[in-house]
Amino acid sequence: MNADGSAVVRLAQLRGRIAALARGGRYDLAIGLLGELARIDLALGLSADGVQRARQAAELAEERGEPSAGPLVVLGATLLAAGALEAAVDACAAAIARAVPAERARVEVLARLVGGSAQRRLGKPAEARILLDAARGAAARLGEAALAGLALAELAHLDLDEDRPAAAAACFEFAAQFFVRAHLAASATTAARVGPDASLEADVLAVACLAAANADTAGARASLVRANARAVNRPDLVAYVDGVLADLALVRASGDAAQAAAKAADSAAAIGTTRPFAGELAARARLRQVRTAADARERARHLEAGIELALALDAARAAAQLGRLLVALLDDAARARVAPPRAELQQLAAAIGGLGDATLADLATSVLAELSG
Repeated sequence: MNADGSAVVRLAQLRGRIAALARGGRYDLAIGLLGELARIDLALGLSADGVQRARQAAELAEERGEPSAGPLVVLGATLLAAGALEAAVDACAAAIARAVPAERARVEVLARLVGGSAQRRLGKPAEARILLDAARGAAARLGEAALAGLALAELAHLDLDEDRPAAAAACFEFAAQFFVRAHLAASATTAARVGPDASLEADVLAVACLAAANADTAGARASLVRANARAVNRPDLVAYVDGVLADLALVRASGDAAQAAAKAADSAAAIGTTRPFAGELAARARLRQVRTAADARERARHLEAGIELALALDAARAAAQLGRLLVALLDDAARARVAPPRAELQQLAAAIGGLGDATLADLATSVLAELSG
C-alpha cells in the first residue's frame, strides 16, 4: 500500500474513532480498531507507529481485564514485521500463556506461527522448526488451511536456510495445496488472509527449489506452473520461472542455455514496470545473458545494460545481482579452464564499489588483485 490520499484519510478516521470509543468506554471496539490501525501503519511503512498501536491494544486489553491473547498475537506479528524479533517471540509466548480456553487452540496456532517465523529469522532453526511444525499440524486439524499453508511456507524457507532445496520444494508444494483449500473455502478467516494467487506463488517457489536441487522433474513442473501463471495474467511469475529454467540450463551446461536465457529476457521485458520486482527480473535476465553470449560485443552490450538496470534498484538488491554475476563468471571460467574475463570483472567491481557493501567490494577487489598477481 502506498501513502495515497485514501490511506491517509482512513488512518485519520481510525484514529478519531479509537479516541472517541476509548472516551466512551467501548474498549472492546477500540482494541480491534487499534489492531487495524497497526496493520495500516505497517502497510504505509510506518513500522514504529504500527508497533506503538499494537502495544496500546494489548495494554488496553490488560487494563480493562479483556482477553489479551489476541492483541498480543497482533503485537507479535507487528514486531516481527518491524524486525524486533526477540520482542516478537516474547509477545507470542505471553499470548499463549494468557489465552482463555475458548480461544486457546487458535491463539496457539497463530502465536507459534509468528514465533517460529521470528526464531527462523533469529537464526535458531531448531526452535523455529518445533514451533512451525506444531503450528502446521494444529492448523490442519482446526481446518485453518491458510495458516497451515503459511507454516509450511516458513518451513520451506527454513529448509532453504539449511541448504535442503528438495525438502523445501515439498513444503512449498503442500503449502500451495493448502492455499487452494483456503481460497475455495472463501471465508473471512482464511482466503482473505493469503490472497487469490498464494497457491500459484507457492508453486513457483517449488519450481525454483526443484531447480536448485537439480531435479529432473523441474522442467515438467515449470511448464505447468508457467501455463497457470499466464492464465491469471501474472507475467512476473512467468518471467521468474523462465529465469529459473535458464539458470538450471547454465548449471547443467546444456546446449540450449543461450536460448533459455534469451527466452527469460523476453519474458522479463514483457512484464512492464508496474509489477513488483520487475526491475530485478530485468536486471537478472540481462546479466545472465552475459554468460551465454558468444560474441564479445554482445556480451559487453548485455553487461552494460544489466549493470544499468541493477543500479536502478536499491543498493542491497543491486549488490546481490552484481555479486551473483561476479561469482558466476569466476565459476564459468574455472569450469571451462580458461582465464576469468578480467575486463568484465573490472566493470562489475567498479559498479559494486559504489553500492556501500564493504564485504562485496572487498571480494571484488581481492578477485582483481588475484588476477593482477
